[in-house]
Amino acid sequence: MDRSRVVFLLISVCCMLLVVFSSLSRASSGQSDDNSLSKQLSVFSEVLHLIRRAYVEETAVDQLLSGALDGTTDALDPLSTFIPADQVASFEQVRHVGPFRSGLSVVKERGIAYVVAVERGSAGDEAGVARGDILSTLAGRSTRSMPLWQIQKILAGEPGTEIDVEILRRGQTEETVLTLRDVEERPASVEDRDGIAVLRIPRFVDSTAGAVRTTLRELDQNDRRELIVDLRGVAGGDSAAAYAVAGLFVTGHLGELSVKEDEKVSFEAMEEPIWSGTSVVLIDGGSLGPAEILATVLQQGAESRLVGERSFGLAGRQSMHPLSDGSRLLLTDAFYTGPDDEPIDESLAPDLSVSDASRRFADRDLPLDDLILERGLELLLEEREEADRDVA
Repeated sequence: MDRSRVVFLLISVCCMLLVVFSSLSRASSGQSDDNSLSKQLSVFSEVLHLIRRAYVEETAVDQLLSGALDGTTDALDPLSTFIPADQVASFEQVRHVGPFRSGLSVVKERGIAYVVAVERGSAGDEAGVARGDILSTLAGRSTRSMPLWQIQKILAGEPGTEIDVEILRRGQTEETVLTLRDVEERPASVEDRDGIAVLRIPRFVDSTAGAVRTTLRELDQNDRRELIVDLRGVAGGDSAAAYAVAGLFVTGHLGELSVKEDEKVSFEAMEEPIWSGTSVVLIDGGSLGPAEILATVLQQGAESRLVGERSFGLAGRQSMHPLSDGSRLLLTDAFYTGPDDEPIDESLAPDLSVSDASRRFADRDLPLDDLILERGLELLLEEREEADRDVA
């Protein structure tokens, strides 16, 4: 099939997608009635019939509908995806592996697959893949028409698998080879920078709160009262673990899981916080899900300042929903909140924004990641000096 025919087919499928998504949007906003829905479905059926009758080559209805469903979930949010019936069993294994073979957290938005976060020391990190890179091709195939579940399946292959990757970065195409391997679980760690403790939480799992608890107790015993919590590039993980960590800083109501049907699950911290000092939280576009939960609770409940870039903006629960033909929809069916009970469904805006535009002349050669950390350190050092002046 030549390029022009492919373009025509894609446009046709997009027409169907727009019809379906328009109906879903109207229904969700309460602006739909039976007549309008019937009209939209009638147009959808008409477009489908026209493609089958007039398109230059014979087309398979199931292929067209699958493409339309892929596009519909893509229009919902970058994490939702449609899984065909014959791929459901293998996808469950893919979900279990997650990004822990590639180190890459990938989403797809408006047909573009891009990297949200790269775990340090992972296969993706060693291959030179960076946050924000667009994955143009994987294993010799374009990702443009590849559904998200298929991208995730390739990246969750067996250890030792070599994947040719073409990435688009700042308008330039680069090629690399990604050799899959299991990413070693790294616990929370702390380092000293200019007398300030920098706590790095690489991922949120069951053991994370225990590791952070031990670290905070050691800092308290050493009379440390300034802390940077680094959540940059932390995408995904266990949301309950994020609330457990938050309970080490804040007591009382931490937030809830807000479900569409008014069912709510509340998260509470009953013990006194371990940390009572001053804290700053570092975030960027790779801070997603549990990282955004912790950042929100610390900002609202512990008066922590957020420093860096805007976060990804999606702390939701993804659930698999079965369909009548055995296929599945993986979609966001609930949002988590902070203590104010407002859903975390938009990017968190930092209190101190750090970007290339905010650079000072002296910082012109400093990588942005280093600059974000420097700004966080400066903020705490300024407060320390101010407190010393008040005492004097």
